[in-house]
Amino acid sequence: MMEQHEITWTQRDYDCAQAVLARVADLEVQLPILTDEALVALDGLNRDQMTALPWLDEHIEQKELACNVALRSLLTSGAAFPLVTGEDMQPSGLAANEEITGIMALRRTGERIVTAELQKDTGPVWFYGYIHGHVVLEELVDAAGAHTFMLAARSDFPARVMELANAAKLESADGEAITFALDDFEQHAGPVLDGALGVTSITGVSLDEATFANYTLYSKPDHLVSLTSRVDGESVYVDLTCVAAATAHDAIAELVEKGLQ
Repeated sequence: MMEQHEITWTQRDYDCAQAVLARVADLEVQLPILTDEALVALDGLNRDQMTALPWLDEHIEQKELACNVALRSLLTSGAAFPLVTGEDMQPSGLAANEEITGIMALRRTGERIVTAELQKDTGPVWFYGYIHGHVVLEELVDAAGAHTFMLAARSDFPARVMELANAAKLESADGEAITFALDDFEQHAGPVLDGALGVTSITGVSLDEATFANYTLYSKPDHLVSLTSRVDGESVYVDLTCVAAATAHDAIAELVEKGLQ
């Protein structure tokens, strides 16, 4: 792995990030849509990315070329520009416009990051939430590698995750859990999960490892099934439970809020 330099945040980064968050109440706000290669070009070719890069992953041998082309496009459009310092007026780095600068900073500095990955027949979709106080920067990534950015109030974010996980707006009732020992799960859980139209895996992470949480939701033709795990002594168990949409929403809300003030 190539060496990665630590990011040094500037006052401009902070100001741009705050300006983006301040637009959460603007119902007509339209943040930029960036591609895999544009994000990598802006963030640094050798810097590890926290999000899925589906298009670049399929064209990994052309990564450097694709990112250079994306960078040329960003420069031509004025979305990015060279930083010029010193008397010789030689470029010393790359900067972006205020909106993109704010987004790039917010992606790296969330108090908590929530990831929802939906797997379905038409291809995967990834949904990220970067929590900053009472505002969430959302990043929706499709299978073509387009990253769409949006803003939401933190209180509304669990419902936004449910829009992805329960697109059909199923309204099933809560049921009793069916429990499997972890070692038996793959062999015996099939009948409960057969026919699922999609599965959404949701995780929440913060700097405090104790706040890690995950929750999985299966969407079947007429009901929702949650998957949770628990430890009892030295044994690990998996519970599959038919859940109401409201119950799933509350579980996601608990995951989002874990460890936050």
